[in-house]
Amino acid sequence: MPVVKPWDSNGPLTAAEQRFEELLRQGRADRVTQGAVPPLDVHAVRHSQDREIRGEYLARRLVESLEEPGWRPFSRRSGGQQQVIAVEDAVITGHLDLRATDLPYLLEFVRCRFEHAPDLRQANIAGLVLWHCRFPGIAARNLNTSNDTVLRNCTSIGGIVDLADAQLGGSLLLNDSELRNPGGRAIYGDRLSVSGALLGLRLQVTGEIRIPGAKVGGNLTLSGGALRNRGRYALNANGIQIGGSLRCDVDPLTRRPFTVAGLMFLPSAHIFGDLRLRDAVLEPGVKPAQRGESQYDDPTSTLVIDRGDIRGDVQIDQGFRSGGTIRMVSAKVGGDLRMSGAHVDLSWSRSAKASVEQPLRSVHLDGTEILGNLEASRVELHGQVRMVDVRVHGSFQLNNACLHGPRTDVLQASRIVVGSNLDCRETDVVGSIQLQGAQIGANLDLRSAHLTKPAWHRHRMSYKSSLDLRAARIARDLVCAAGSRPFLAEGEVQLRRAEIGRQANFWGCRLGDGTSRNAINAFGLVVQELTLVPETAPQGRIMLRQAQCELLADSASLWAASGGVDVEDFGYDNFTTTIEPTDQAAVRERLGWLRANSGGRYQPGPYDQLARVFRGNGNEEHAVLVLIEKQRRRYQAIAAATRPAFRWPVRLWSMLQLITVSYGYRPLRALIWLVLLTAAGTTWFDHHPLVPINEEDHPVWNPFLYTVDQLVPIINLGHDVMWQAHGNSQWITVVLIASGWILATTVAAGITRALHREL
Repeated sequence: MPVVKPWDSNGPLTAAEQRFEELLRQGRADRVTQGAVPPLDVHAVRHSQDREIRGEYLARRLVESLEEPGWRPFSRRSGGQQQVIAVEDAVITGHLDLRATDLPYLLEFVRCRFEHAPDLRQANIAGLVLWHCRFPGIAARNLNTSNDTVLRNCTSIGGIVDLADAQLGGSLLLNDSELRNPGGRAIYGDRLSVSGALLGLRLQVTGEIRIPGAKVGGNLTLSGGALRNRGRYALNANGIQIGGSLRCDVDPLTRRPFTVAGLMFLPSAHIFGDLRLRDAVLEPGVKPAQRGESQYDDPTSTLVIDRGDIRGDVQIDQGFRSGGTIRMVSAKVGGDLRMSGAHVDLSWSRSAKASVEQPLRSVHLDGTEILGNLEASRVELHGQVRMVDVRVHGSFQLNNACLHGPRTDVLQASRIVVGSNLDCRETDVVGSIQLQGAQIGANLDLRSAHLTKPAWHRHRMSYKSSLDLRAARIARDLVCAAGSRPFLAEGEVQLRRAEIGRQANFWGCRLGDGTSRNAINAFGLVVQELTLVPETAPQGRIMLRQAQCELLADSASLWAASGGVDVEDFGYDNFTTTIEPTDQAAVRERLGWLRANSGGRYQPGPYDQLARVFRGNGNEEHAVLVLIEKQRRRYQAIAAATRPAFRWPVRLWSMLQLITVSYGYRPLRALIWLVLLTAAGTTWFDHHPLVPINEEDHPVWNPFLYTVDQLVPIINLGHDVMWQAHGNSQWITVVLIASGWILATTVAAGITRALHREL
């Protein structure tokens, strides 16, 4: 065996080099060691010296071969056009330096071990294939190939695969390879350009994959791979351009999911296909956030796609798991954003108290536009979901989900725009839902949802609303009704100045837990149909001040709210269930609700509104019954505000008006009283005739005319001045005169009210 020394033109050759020379002379350079030796174990500590090929020799031989006449390596490609130099089962010692060389060959290394990183910087070759090889990195900056670059089943330990500014004509294949450079860069590919696909099926990387500004003509596939760079970037692809899809999902061969420990950093990425992270597992890989960090940062992110442009779907659904924030701020998604079945949990990073003071986000989508649907059914998210100014052109599905952020704004979606439905049925929300200024193109459906532990307002020292829809616009229905279970909101349901196109449905719900003043705040709400039929009495006030609706459905449980029902200036045109003209019991029940709700205060507005509804339905008798109750309450309030000594006259006057003509709303009663008093007076004076004042005039006594003259103050028949009353007849006369004036004034008031109603 010759002694191996640095090669020169006259130096001795190793056994492997001699075989290489022989095959070159025979025109069989496509299999340099085929059949000569058994396969090489590239991971073995020791190897036979007859497997060694010096890198200096191989590089010089490849370059000099271009000048040798008549030597053409055998082609294994169809048509005989692709020239291949293949080296198998060899240990490449020394430095394989092909820097700035121009070789028309496809270099193929199979089961080879490189003691030093091959140097292919600025090289121009037909292609590069490494199968089952081991090397301490590759220096291939500015490499230019016209065919595929393949590193399959390869192992790189302690070095960098440097492909910065490389121009790869075909695809880049990294399937089943393992690249290890802990704490450093495993792949360095700034501005890398790949004409075809970049495939890394089952790729195992310890260290950073750095490919910012890279351009990939086809798919970038890392399915079944595992990236490990905890506390740092696992994949840095800032500004990457992908002509196909970015696939980081389950490997179709082994069914192994894609896993990451570290940060996937893809801001400003342009992906012309889909972003697929279905069933992926993103471990936290970073330190918990520290006090004092910006509230707009997401220090525990595992995926960052700020300003990204994805033309297809974003699939982070099914078995997707993440221990950090999914951040897509100001991004644009051309298809659907699918999160169904995803699980994001940040509860590990902070204590419950610290999470209330400065909540971490499980999902951050501020300013993102989604041209399709947002599908997030059955998600389980521990941490805030922030979606401020998000625009979803399709529907937003959040059914059967679990949002967990106690005492925080677990869903912060102010000014969100949804083109169709926002469905949140049978969802458990621990925290508050903030939808101020939201615009929903169809329905907002929270049927059977449970909203518990609303957010705590640190400055006001009070709880926020469980559901905040201030100034929201919903084109069709708001459904907070019972389904498979009651709708539950422990905190306030805030509907201040909201506009709902059709119906607000609160049927069979449970509202409030007593910690908030209001159970529902619908101040200024505008809706066509309002259904307020809770299952149990709400714990808190029902604020309907200045609200407007066409149809109202309510119940005794609503009016039994612990904080009462504020209906001042509340306008409604009719009831959903019509009250029949003969059903006075229903009217009295409603009057009982109003009486109990007023708490002793005089509130004329609710009575006037109820009377207008009855009068609009032609139920004049019901309206009169309501207005009589209103006047009775009015005199009670006047008496309560008067000095004790003057209260009894007010009460007496109220009682007289109520008994006689029902405060003028039933003037026909005055005629009945006149007839009765006339009959009584006539009978009395018939048995107790009066003495004439001037007997010389010889007046004719008529008890009937005398009684009428006393009762009717606006008519003078002359009898009142012709007769003189004594004893009891004198007091009877006084009673007749007083009764006449009372009846006259109440009848006049009744006629005046009737004229006003007609006008």
